Amino acid sequence: MAAPKGNKNNQKLKTSDLKQEAYKQYCEHLAKGKSKRSWTFKHPELSLTWERMEKYIADEIELDPIQKELAMADGYLEWEKIAEDSAKGVNKDANTASLQMVMRNKFGWDKNEDRKDREGFKPQVAKLLEIWSE
Repeated sequence: MAAPKGNKNNQKLKTSDLKQEAYKQYCEHLAKGKSKRSWTFKHPELSLTWERMEKYIADEIELDPIQKELAMADGYLEWEKIAEDSAKGVNKDANTASLQMVMRNKFGWDKNEDRKDREGFKPQVAKLLEIWSE
């Protein structure tokens, strides 16, 4: 089934300027601490979502992936500052339940790597104890 006339979906970023503008907006969105899933690029020539942008980043040489990584780091910092201000009492109006939900869902803070490391460490300790007890 063909797309209706005037459909701007699934069109390509054809010019370098358009690619750079979409990528700039994507990185700015991430740097604010927002989820990639809520990003859209609406332009008279086409519309994009994060999924298509991620493909461009992976495939296009001119879109340097480090810019996305830096933007994501800025986004983490944004949320860490909010959590820190709440914990220190600087932001007394912070809704801690909402903040906790954001941190868990957005950043997986309840699935921290320390816990995984400790779980992986247990079997090694048990094996050593078995060897030493022989």
